[in-house]
Amino acid sequence: MNRWTALALLLAVAGALALRVPQLAVRPLHNDEAINATKLAALWEKGEYRYDPDEYHGPTLYYCSLPFLALSSLVNSDAPTGSQLPAAQGGGRPTFSDSELRLVIVAFGVGLILLLLLLTDGLGPGATGWAAIFLAVSPAMVFYSRYFIHEMLLIFFTLLTLAAGWRYAQSHQAGWAAVTGAGVGLMFATKETFVLSLAAMTLALVATWSWNRWRARRLGGVPALVSGSAWMPSSRHAGLALAVAGGVGLVFFSSFFTNASGLLDSVKTYLPWLHRAGGASPHIHPWNFYLERLVWFHPPKSPIWSEALILLLAAVGGGVAFSNNPDLRAQPTFARFLTFYTLALTAIYTLIAYKTPWCLLNFWLGMILLAGIGAAALFRLCRSTLTKLLLVAALAVGVGHLGNQAWRAAVTQAANPRNPYVYAQTTDGCRQLVARVEAVARVASGPETVVKVIAPESYWPLPWYLRSFKHLGWWDKLPADPYAPIVLVSAKLDALLDEKSNKAWIMTGYYELRPGVYFELYVERGLWEKFVATLPRTDD
Repeated sequence: MNRWTALALLLAVAGALALRVPQLAVRPLHNDEAINATKLAALWEKGEYRYDPDEYHGPTLYYCSLPFLALSSLVNSDAPTGSQLPAAQGGGRPTFSDSELRLVIVAFGVGLILLLLLLTDGLGPGATGWAAIFLAVSPAMVFYSRYFIHEMLLIFFTLLTLAAGWRYAQSHQAGWAAVTGAGVGLMFATKETFVLSLAAMTLALVATWSWNRWRARRLGGVPALVSGSAWMPSSRHAGLALAVAGGVGLVFFSSFFTNASGLLDSVKTYLPWLHRAGGASPHIHPWNFYLERLVWFHPPKSPIWSEALILLLAAVGGGVAFSNNPDLRAQPTFARFLTFYTLALTAIYTLIAYKTPWCLLNFWLGMILLAGIGAAALFRLCRSTLTKLLLVAALAVGVGHLGNQAWRAAVTQAANPRNPYVYAQTTDGCRQLVARVEAVARVASGPETVVKVIAPESYWPLPWYLRSFKHLGWWDKLPADPYAPIVLVSAKLDALLDEKSNKAWIMTGYYELRPGVYFELYVERGLWEKFVATLPRTDD
């Protein structure tokens, strides 16, 4: 690695941190984040975790979060975050704040850049530097590096598997076979969709081997590069990799040997997930759902969002992989494998009807690596110093544009529905509702106050944000007795609790939980009057 690549990596890490760390709590927790937080809290507080084959994905997210929570607890042990209920009434400091929750994702998002060090000889020094920069500023990568779900861990472990596999192909050392197996095991223990990435890797290996063999025969021979011995691991190393992968999966799915059925459940999970992928889900979208968000997303009254620069450079990188000019790429075999892998995975995710926007990261990782190859190839094609400077300047402008979009996506418009990466996002109305409930509870019985939440649709992330209340009930329809000191009711139910109670309960506010989902806040009249009396008076 030359000094320019080292400088690019340092700048990329610095830029990645600058885009991922600030204002981590600016966006309220998404439903999925809040559910994951609840499961993590059970593990953190009680040491309880059991893999659920029907929902919630794999265990690595929760176990990998523990060191970050421990460190954060040491640093911020006296910080008053989260619930505003006073400690004297039992609220106290919650387990962890929204920012602390997302630190693990930030670390894995930045860690992607460091993994590129294992691929420097495969990508080439220049391509490695450009790929690092694109990883740092890609709006999709930045946005989901601040999102407490499984996807960024899956992407990290996927790149670890690819990088370790490449290192093994170069050295045939048992250590790299073991690391490759560990990467697969971690992918397995992170999310069920890892099988799609493995399928794409297998297809890419076969396609690359076939292409190289066909091309070698055209040139009059079959060099060692495409012979079976160069591609296939020894039976001993293959067995080692499989053993490590299985061992890693066993450790995590069994909750470190406390849940005997965990590993079997990790196989049973594919029945419900296949059902959803086949169309039994609200997350069914057209084939261009991902590409629209990445290439040209322009909702009304919104600026254009586009990462087309990365896609165009990836196309150049893919073309370079099959060109006859050996000076345009560092390692043709790796570039071809990466091209086949990215195309296969893009096709798989495009064809599957079940789509959530964070899934695009799986094939976008390959696009970014190819974009690095493409940018480096264009630089090599420039013959004069002037044209090289002009190219670097143009790419710098493009990187700046991506970085600007990344900041908007992650911070200034992090919860805006016009953001291409926002999906059923909780609004600030949720925080306003929770703040009002807590404020009213402070003049009642604090966390002992009875609160009822009634909604036919998902009421997450309210269970997480209201977790300090000890007497909290949930209903999917109006019960015979809907009344409590504080009642939150979905607007869909048209509850009219104020009219039905002859104003013994007051409807005190109307709050948007997420787009199209509204809640009414009812408070017992006497309690509301007591709360209003505590508010500061204003002069007329």
